[in-house]
Amino acid sequence: AVARTLAPHDTLADAAYALVVKAIDAECARDPATLAMLRDGLARLGPAFATTAEAARVSALTAVESTAFFRYLRYQTLSNLYASPIAYAHFGYEGESFSKGGYLQRGFNDLRWLPEVPLTDSGPVFTGATR
Repeated sequence: AVARTLAPHDTLADAAYALVVKAIDAECARDPATLAMLRDGLARLGPAFATTAEAARVSALTAVESTAFFRYLRYQTLSNLYASPIAYAHFGYEGESFSKGGYLQRGFNDLRWLPEVPLTDSGPVFTGATR
């Protein structure tokens, strides 16, 4: 519920958020101090946090946003959620391009959401190196 509140995407599958929890669980298994910090922070949010309305969850997180608990969860959420193949597929990101030959020949200029620009408005045409 914290991850979904920090990065709310109504149509993103719960599995993407579960990857955030998996990463946090793994860290807690390795580091007792992290586990203790999370237990304390979650206790401050209260047992009903996950079932409260979004506005109440935002308010609760705002109250703790200066804490190491909040900073840790924000970092874990953003770094794990948006680095997952599930999120890539959801947002239409094809991943890195180097292994696929780069962007230049793979639709670099395929901006379907913009109107076509007349060639005269496109600026000078690069024809190669000049001396």
